[in-house]
This record gives sequence, structure tokens and C-alpha cells, in this order.
Amino acid sequence: MEKSEIFETAKNMAIEQVLNMYCFKDDPTHPALKQLLESLLECIMLSERSVYLAKNENDKGNGFYERKLATPVGNLELSVPRTRSASFRPSILPEPYKRVDSSYTNLLMSLVANGYSESSLVQTLKSLSLPYSEDEIAKIKNDFKNELQLYKQRELPESAFALIIDGYHCEVKDNSKVKQATCYVVLGIDLEGKKDIFGIYTFFGKENKTDWMKVFEDLITRGLKKVLIVVSDDFPGIIDAVKLAYPYADHQLCFVHLQRNVKKHMAKDDASVFNKELDKIRASSSDFDEAVSKFKLLCNQYSSKYPRFIKEIYEKAEFYLAHMKYPEDLRKHIYTTNAVESVNSIIEKIKINSGGYFQSVEVLEINIYLQRENLRRGKWKNGVPILKKCSYNILHLYDMRYEMETQNS
Repeated sequence: MEKSEIFETAKNMAIEQVLNMYCFKDDPTHPALKQLLESLLECIMLSERSVYLAKNENDKGNGFYERKLATPVGNLELSVPRTRSASFRPSILPEPYKRVDSSYTNLLMSLVANGYSESSLVQTLKSLSLPYSEDEIAKIKNDFKNELQLYKQRELPESAFALIIDGYHCEVKDNSKVKQATCYVVLGIDLEGKKDIFGIYTFFGKENKTDWMKVFEDLITRGLKKVLIVVSDDFPGIIDAVKLAYPYADHQLCFVHLQRNVKKHMAKDDASVFNKELDKIRASSSDFDEAVSKFKLLCNQYSSKYPRFIKEIYEKAEFYLAHMKYPEDLRKHIYTTNAVESVNSIIEKIKINSGGYFQSVEVLEINIYLQRENLRRGKWKNGVPILKKCSYNILHLYDMRYEMETQNS
């Protein structure tokens, strides 16, 4: 077997694993998949109609009619495009009252994953008696990609309570090579305490300030102008990047990462004592100034033994304790990047099950988009209760912060 054949076989095996996951044998009514398939089918049917109208200039589009389609992932509620002559019917749509099997779902997800070759996709379509030409298939796939891009380009709220940001490091196929990439994930919490993923951005290479600035520029361009607090890990350049993008925002460096770094840079016994004292500082301090003062006193006790590491964290004390400026009920939601890392951990499992890398940037971002839809329909649907309860306090803090900005400008 030639190398190209081995690669093609391995690629298709990885895609099959992705498709099998999205058939959801353990969860046949998964809402994120249901919504994605509804959007996909509607996009394909619109593409079909545009292909049909290009060949039948005397006919015109004439709105839509509603139809339910029974599938292995539940009933899909579809808006089916029609024409004035009523002679058009989307080929992708099964006959009325017919329940489709898993092969139909696999076809749709192969379009999502975008991993099959054109010839393999044509064979799949033919096996389902769907009469598409290769040009029509290419158009449908491009239309679907455009549909997914709308998510990334949508307008954002002008204001947010918090941005929790993180770079997810993975391997992504680019042309014929698998390369290192970083996907920058931005989880937002609005002024009413609701969570959403505001943006996903993938760049090849390691996490860096330049790419984070591109992320922030996009968020601002899409409307997000004012933020109370940004939560991030600490890496070179991120403090300057946040300050440039959101100069009036507080910046919290992940407290959990700080404690991990303590374990990394200090002897085991010292690290254990130091981290216990850090927890006490968070729990017992009445406000930000007291917490910073206690933090610096703690650092001074270890400065002679670990001069370089202690100097580094001492100078960033205000960033590690920025969450102490906020009411106690809010602090546990803004002192660590764990919220966005939990999304990334799910994506990591999908990557492992997919053969250790993603077939394309589109596949990676679609997976994150699916998780976003699942969370918005589940855990995040009604907002975080304690954040909703504190929404008045959040709004008050926001008004104070940006009223001050207006006075200073």
C-alpha cells in the first residue's frame, strides 16, 4: 500500500470516529447536533433551490413551508424552500413521512467534518440516490461553511461583566501536513450573569501577544467595547495586550495556575505551606488592598530562598488578586480560567478520539461551536443563579467604572 493510500485510509478512519461520536448512540436526542443538522439541511436546501433557479429562469422562489423530519437524533423542524411553480423539491429531503436511518445522519456529518474527499462524498450521495453533480456538491459545502461563519461574525453586546480567555493547544491538518496550532477561546459573562462563547480563533503556531491582539481587535470590531474584568493565564505579553484592548478593565491572572506554578518552582514542603497561605488570604481578606498586602508579606518570607520566582509573582500581586475587588459571591467565578478550560477539555477528548489531531481548522471550530450550543441549551440556558442574583451589583460596578471613564476622557 502506498503512503498516499495509507494516509487516505487513516484520514477516513479518523473521520468515521468523528461521525460515530456525532451519531450520539448514548444520547440520541443531543440538542446541539439537532440544531446543527437543522441549520445544515436548511442551508443545503436553499443551495439546491438556487441551483434549480439558475437552470429554470422562468421560475421564482416563493418562501418556505414547515416540515418535521424523523431522524436518529430526533425530529428535525425544517423550513423547506419552495418555488412558485411548485415543481422544485430538494433532493436532500427524504420522502414525506419517511424516517431516515443513521447513514443519512452520517452523510450530513461528513459535510460538517469536511474530511471526505470529493469522490468519497459523491459515492455517499449516490448510495442515497441523491443526484448531485460535483459542482453542486462543492457549492453546497461552501454555502454551509458560510453559514457557520455567521456565528463567528455575529454582533456582540457592547458590555460584558467578564471575559475568561484561554489558548487551546492542539494539532491541526493544514493541506497535507499536521501542524501545531492554538485556538483562542473567549468565554463571556454578560451583565445579567449569562455565559456564552463570544469567539473562537485558530492560528498556527504557539500562543502569543500578536494573535491575542487580533482576537481582541475582532471582539471590539464586533461591538464588545466595555468589560469589567478579563481573566487569563499568565504568559508573556498578555498583561499589555489586555491593557491596550480594554484599558478600564481589571485583569485577573488565573489563581489556580499560580498555585500550580508554586508547586513547580518551590520545594514540596514549601509549596504546600505557601499554597495553604494563599487560600487563607483569599478566604480571610476583607478587601483587595488587604489581600495584596498579605500576599506581599507572604512572598517576602520566601524571597531569599526563591528570589527569581518570588520577584516575578510579587510584581504581579495585584493581577493575581483582582477578583478581590468584587463582592464575595462573584469571586469564585472570576479568579480562575477553569470555566473555559472545561470546554477545552471536552474538545481534547474529541481530538484524541479523532486520531490525535483535527482534520482541519473548520473541524476544530465546529466542535467548539457544538459544545457552545450544547452549553447554551443546557447548563448556560438560564444563566448562573448566583450571577443572576448579583446582576444588580454587577450593573452598579459597571456604571461606576465607565462613568469614571467618561469623566476622565
